[in-house]
Amino acid sequence: MTITPPTDYTPLQILYLSIIILAAQELLQVIVSSLGTWIRSKHIPVRGKHLDVLSAKDLLFIFINKAMTGPFIWCFFTYVWIKGDEGDVTWGGLKSMSFTNTILPLPIIFIIYDFFYTLLHWALHIKAIYGFIHKHHHHQKAPSRANVDAVNVHPIEFFLGEFNHLFAVHLYITYVQPLGIVPSLHAITVVLFLAIGGILAGLNHTRFDVVIGRGNNSAFFGGNDTEKKNSGGGFVLYDSKVHDVHHRIPQSNYGQYTMFWDKIFGSFREYNENDRVNPMAQLDPQTGKSLQYMEDKEKSVSLSSNKTD
Repeated sequence: MTITPPTDYTPLQILYLSIIILAAQELLQVIVSSLGTWIRSKHIPVRGKHLDVLSAKDLLFIFINKAMTGPFIWCFFTYVWIKGDEGDVTWGGLKSMSFTNTILPLPIIFIIYDFFYTLLHWALHIKAIYGFIHKHHHHQKAPSRANVDAVNVHPIEFFLGEFNHLFAVHLYITYVQPLGIVPSLHAITVVLFLAIGGILAGLNHTRFDVVIGRGNNSAFFGGNDTEKKNSGGGFVLYDSKVHDVHHRIPQSNYGQYTMFWDKIFGSFREYNENDRVNPMAQLDPQTGKSLQYMEDKEKSVSLSSNKTD
């Protein structure tokens, strides 16, 4: 099977790629929205105000950002293809894959990515520019729609966040590989980086309590990190609850995938399960909207009916 180099793609082929990527995003939305149920995850109680109805501006930004993803993927793999021609990236089948060139680079690339994302995210919260770009994303104080809420950002922010993935891979290839610790990066690593990143970013914007880490005796996935650490010690690599904290308390937890840099910079804020919970702010499992919204809607319908009578 011959692969057409992305450098040779015509505008029509880029359009076809973009359509495929749009379909893949819808599949990702279904997977992430169901993942917590599949692993029997607990739910994070709603403490901030839930954005019950998406505005026309929300829908426009979501559409623009999803449409941008296809061209971004083409740019990303064009870069990876060029680096393959230069001998910095390995392209090949299963026989060319190994733990050191496929799996080992992943945590390093994620840490590089989150270093710059943490700084970018912090900068977007600077008062002078917050209202122009990042404030839009914080209209939602209790994310629940998975990747839909994740990409509901200003297109400038989405562009910077997406190309930060390419920047992280570029820095890995340019500065980490020459150290000789790991062999040439495999192209599949890039696919895994984007796929895992998409899943984790989506989980950050659900009510699923998902934790990935390691106890003294075994690795763990899902559940509550406090329970896991109390039962076996260890550490947490990823926790969906800490991004929920950021949506309620914006000057904290700027990292996307890990709190590694927030802990170093002093901006990390632990999730507190004892924070006050408003029962009416919880979500209706059938509609995904807050109970308060459903009650107000029911009252509105009842009043309209009474007026008609």
